[in-house]
Amino acid sequence: MYDERYDNHFRRLQASRDTLTAFADFTLQALQPAAVAKLLRDERPALQAALDQYRQGLSGRTTGHGQRQSGTQTEDQAFEALKKLVQATDKKLLQPRFYDHAAEKALFYPDKLSGLTEAPKTKRLTRFTAYVEQLENHPDAALQAAGAQAKALLTAYTTATAAKNQGTKAVKDTISGLGPNAQTLADALWAVHCAALYVHRQEPTKAPAYFNYNLLPNPNPSRKRAKKASALAA
Repeated sequence: MYDERYDNHFRRLQASRDTLTAFADFTLQALQPAAVAKLLRDERPALQAALDQYRQGLSGRTTGHGQRQSGTQTEDQAFEALKKLVQATDKKLLQPRFYDHAAEKALFYPDKLSGLTEAPKTKRLTRFTAYVEQLENHPDAALQAAGAQAKALLTAYTTATAAKNQGTKAVKDTISGLGPNAQTLADALWAVHCAALYVHRQEPTKAPAYFNYNLLPNPNPSRKRAKKASALAA
């Protein structure tokens, strides 16, 4: 029961890579003022080194606007590419064909063309999969070729969607899942935490001032809701 009070709780943080960086940045700046006790300011170089190393290890680069880039498409980019192909196929191949084969329109567009191009995210995969299958299985060679293209773009969209979901999951990963540089950064933050507790041992409530815990996901949302409810009731 008492052992975990001496555990490095920063190694158990749940945060994304960018959130951890912002969290450490806050602490780094909080240690800078001359009014901060020397014992705490002495921890700054080690924290700075750990944060610099962590930043170097981050996968992906940032653009001039500060947005992270990667070698893979985002979900929206992949969907836009798929949508453009559908629109081009409709204009060049399907609409001319529907003139003589009107009954086929319902096979390709059971929810109209907009049912594909404006499909909600929850229905995109199902609708586009059915659309691709109609193209691939059609006896017309031109439509089969369009189906092969659409299938490749659908695969790219599926991959981008999976990457997005994995990224969302990563927000819930503990620091151990973010690699050794993240653990080193967590250890540096722990050193600041311990120094702050010593410096403010007479007033320990001042120690958290060096950490922006508001950046982190709430580890116990049910407790927060209960606390808010009791406050409103009072």
